[in-house]
Amino acid sequence: MVCKSQSVIVMLFVYGDESMDETQERVCAVAGIIGTKEQWEATEQRWVQRTNGVPFHANHCESDQGDYKTRPHWENQGLYRDLATLLANSGLCGVGKAIDLAAKRKIFPESEDLAYYTAFQRVVADLVQFARLWGDTAEFTFDMRMQSEHNAGLLYGSLRENEPEWTAHLAKKISFEFAKDNPRIQIADLLAREAMKALDNEIGPVKRNIRKSWLALAKTGRFKIHAFSADWFESLKQKMPEFEKQLNMNRDDYLEWLRIRHRQHCVSAMLQYSDWTARRDKKS
Repeated sequence: MVCKSQSVIVMLFVYGDESMDETQERVCAVAGIIGTKEQWEATEQRWVQRTNGVPFHANHCESDQGDYKTRPHWENQGLYRDLATLLANSGLCGVGKAIDLAAKRKIFPESEDLAYYTAFQRVVADLVQFARLWGDTAEFTFDMRMQSEHNAGLLYGSLRENEPEWTAHLAKKISFEFAKDNPRIQIADLLAREAMKALDNEIGPVKRNIRKSWLALAKTGRFKIHAFSADWFESLKQKMPEFEKQLNMNRDDYLEWLRIRHRQHCVSAMLQYSDWTARRDKKS
C-alpha cells in the first residue's frame, strides 16, 4: 500500500455478489469484500490454485450441482472448507446483509421487490465508511445481474452524489462483471452465502447451528453479517411518516412526478425520484 504521507489517494477494491435460498422465497443476501490491490492479488492466486481454475459457485459446491455434480460430496465439502479458511487468512475484510423476504412481504405487502437493493445499499454504506476511515477511495465491482444492474448503478450514483461525505471515497462508477470470469466476485459469493445461510438457518424450515465456515470468518473480527427481519421492518414502517417528512417526499408527490414526466411506476422510477428529491433539496 502507498504510504499516506505521500499524499496519494490509495485505492481499495470491493467485489460483491448476492445469494438466495433454494426457493428464492425466504432470504436474499448481498455481500462485499474490501482490500488492497496486493491483498486481492495474493488471495486470488491462492484461490485459483485451490479451485484448479474452475469458477467457484458456493451454492453448487455445497449442494453437489453444476461443475461439482460428478465429484464426491466429501470432496466438495473439503473445497468449501478450504476456501473459507483461505478467505479467513487473507487479510481482506467484508460485510454481508441478509433480508428476510417473508417479513418484508408481510409488513410491506405493497412494496416492489426491493430486497436486493436494500441489502446492496447497506453493503455500499458500510464499505465506504471503511474507506473513509482509512482516507482511501473504494472501487466497486459486483456480479452482473441483468435484472438489477441498471438500478444498482442508479442507486450507487445517487449515493455518491447525494452523500457529500462519501463522494471522495467512492470511485466515480461502479462496474459489473460475470462472476464466472472473475475469481474475486466468486470469493464474495462465499461470504454472501454465509450471510444468507446464517439467517435461513434461523427462519427456514430446518433450524441449524452456526456454520463452522462462518465461525472461521467471524473469529477473525474482519467479517460481519447483519440480518433484517420482522423487528427491523416493523420499526421501519413506524418511522416511515417521519422519514418522509425529513426527506420531503411522499406518495402524492411521487405520483405527480410520474405524471409530469409521463412515466410508469417501477423500481427505476422510484430510485430516480429519490435522487431527484435529494438534488432538489440540496439546491434549495
